[in-house]
Amino acid sequence: MKRNIFYAIFTVLVIVFIVSTVGLGITLYSYQHADKIYNDLQNNYVESPQMTDEEQKESAPISVDFDALTKENSDIIGWLYCENTVINYPVVQTSDNDYYLRRDLHGEYLRTGTLFADYRCSAVGTGQNHIIYGHNMKNSAMFGTLINYGEQGYYDAHPILYYLTPEKDYRIDLFAGFTTDAGADIYRTEFTNTEEFEAFLQDIRAKSSFASDVAVTGDDNIVMLSTCSYEFNDARYVVFGKLTSLS
Repeated sequence: MKRNIFYAIFTVLVIVFIVSTVGLGITLYSYQHADKIYNDLQNNYVESPQMTDEEQKESAPISVDFDALTKENSDIIGWLYCENTVINYPVVQTSDNDYYLRRDLHGEYLRTGTLFADYRCSAVGTGQNHIIYGHNMKNSAMFGTLINYGEQGYYDAHPILYYLTPEKDYRIDLFAGFTTDAGADIYRTEFTNTEEFEAFLQDIRAKSSFASDVAVTGDDNIVMLSTCSYEFNDARYVVFGKLTSLS
């Protein structure tokens, strides 16, 4: 009887080990596959031009060949970049917020998905709050580094992102970030009037996990980056930045 129990337990442990090993292998393969896809995109469509110090103040540190890139997929609306981080990805937009959760630019399954703008958003720089979603991957890919903005030191090292589009390039000066619920009313793209938008800005700045001296008013347009967090069920970490046109 004891021997049968031993063999049963041993068999269960072996099965668990095999399943865990296979799962880990699939995860590692998916990460490598995603890395290859995005590395190829970066190598084929993104350049880092040589610029003077003065030019760097007025320009994005990269350039993107959107004429060629959008032939890969017409859903591409921009490219998001944060210097000295992994954030260096295309941004897409379609008619819902589900399609690109687990798909690459060609519609094939991809565990990391693709960064995508909320389907309700108007063109970049025209809507008051432009929302972009990305997965919080365990290898820090996609928006896996956003939760680091929970620490002041990380914000101090990475206070600026760049959002390049076929029409214009923008600088994003971050001014707030915090943990929230996926159903929070901050996931809105337009506001009734300037006063309502200013109240919104004051509220999110008050909740911020880092301090910033970036001035934002009701006349500005902002970007909101959202990713999963795990403090509680359906938690999200969101980061907000002021959009400034560079071109």
